[in-house]
Amino acid sequence: MRVNKIWLGVLALLVLFLAVAWYDGGREPQRMIEQPVELPKGVK
Repeated sequence: MRVNKIWLGVLALLVLFLAVAWYDGGREPQRMIEQPVELPKGVK
């Protein structure tokens, strides 16, 4: 019975973490990273 409570707690923390990440991830608009990058010679 104790193992079930531990797994239930872990599952609850995972769900809470995912909910916070989902909520927080949508707060700022996404923007493209536009920066030139030098490639070594011989790379196409």
